[in-house]
Amino acid sequence: MKKLMILAATFAALAASAAVTITDVSARQRWPWNGLVDIDFTISGAAAGEAFAIDIDATASAGTIPLNAKTYAVEPVAGVGTNRIVWDLAADYPEFRANDLRISVTATPISSDKAIYMVIDLSGGSTATKYPVRYTTQAPAHVQGAANEPCQTTELWMRRIVAPDFAFSVNSYTVSTTQKDSFYGKMTKDYYIGVFELTQKQYQLVMGSWPNSWFTNELYRASRPLEALKFNTLTGTRDDTQASPSSITASSFLGKIRSKTGLPINMPSNIQLNFAQRGGTRLQSDSAFYCYAVNGSIPSDKAPYCRCRDNVATTSPERDCDVNSGTAYVGSYPPNGYGLYDTIGNVREYTAEYPYNQGYKAYYQARFDDSTIGLSMENPVVDPPGVLQSEASTTTGWIRKSRDGAFNYLASNFNLWTSENIDSSNSDGSSNLKEVGLRLAFTCEE
Repeated sequence: MKKLMILAATFAALAASAAVTITDVSARQRWPWNGLVDIDFTISGAAAGEAFAIDIDATASAGTIPLNAKTYAVEPVAGVGTNRIVWDLAADYPEFRANDLRISVTATPISSDKAIYMVIDLSGGSTATKYPVRYTTQAPAHVQGAANEPCQTTELWMRRIVAPDFAFSVNSYTVSTTQKDSFYGKMTKDYYIGVFELTQKQYQLVMGSWPNSWFTNELYRASRPLEALKFNTLTGTRDDTQASPSSITASSFLGKIRSKTGLPINMPSNIQLNFAQRGGTRLQSDSAFYCYAVNGSIPSDKAPYCRCRDNVATTSPERDCDVNSGTAYVGSYPPNGYGLYDTIGNVREYTAEYPYNQGYKAYYQARFDDSTIGLSMENPVVDPPGVLQSEASTTTGWIRKSRDGAFNYLASNFNLWTSENIDSSNSDGSSNLKEVGLRLAFTCEE
């Protein structure tokens, strides 16, 4: 017997300006029934390029049953003009049917207060032709310290980070002439970044074989962070993959996941990772940021919030050690203010960028022929492009910039300037790389 759902659409709008309106709202189920509902609408009165987070609410049974959309087949973000949002009603309300469903569309200016997550389904493994992607406003179902959860293994969770509308200090909480790597930078594009550090199981599902990591104990490795791999093992290239994404090879980890999602997934840039790790707290004294923010405040003791030398059994673990030594399961400690886990501690994380011996500040001043760029919030480096390989610390392309501390660092040393150069020429599985991992990112092109 056919099961039909008749949709009638209404609308509501919340926006920064009363001039912003939502009109022409319509909703239609996909046939044959697969649980997806196409919702079309038009936003007027907004500035070009302004982004809105979309919420879908509904009622059924003459308005007596309220429904709230949490899962989407496309990103629930819209702009001026005509838009389509696809609600995965079957995911939120399995087996639900109604003949008088009414849809309400709400648009609010997108901000960091609105959590939007992208979830990549890796469960099909290395033989899958495609990895399904969904979006949700719910954080992953994660129990702190647990292992082998879907969000650590068969799913890859990323959160949208809204680019701030102001410049901020990069690589430190202040900018001074004596700090060669610190500068004021500004981002103009939102981006997604991993909620967790990439795990060994996620790598195994994409590549079809376990990584040559340092921590190889089969009882614990699935939910531990991926570590001890060379940069070009992950990307197939020594290039800065943000500056040269076309250099990513099809057979590499990044190449495979890009191909099977159709998304420009990448290593994060230095500024993207630096901003995300702070958790959103803004110091009122100088409008700069500090590390590490949890629930809007900066903990005086960071040890309870990360795997570090203060709480690890041994800082020189054997390859087959359990999680009391070396790395912890991802998500074993509380998240920062953006809901991101392990942004300090556990493993240092690769960025796409090369380092520069004389410091980023001097590099950008020379590259843009401006002796004042990066010295003030009024003249920041906009969307820092990274160092050209021909001008990097070593032109061979082996050295990368990494951020954060690791399991063998003191928590008191975890600050915004905790960044180091990584010699990625060490072999995969080398003890020299056992404290180096990564989280994935990609830039939203508006």
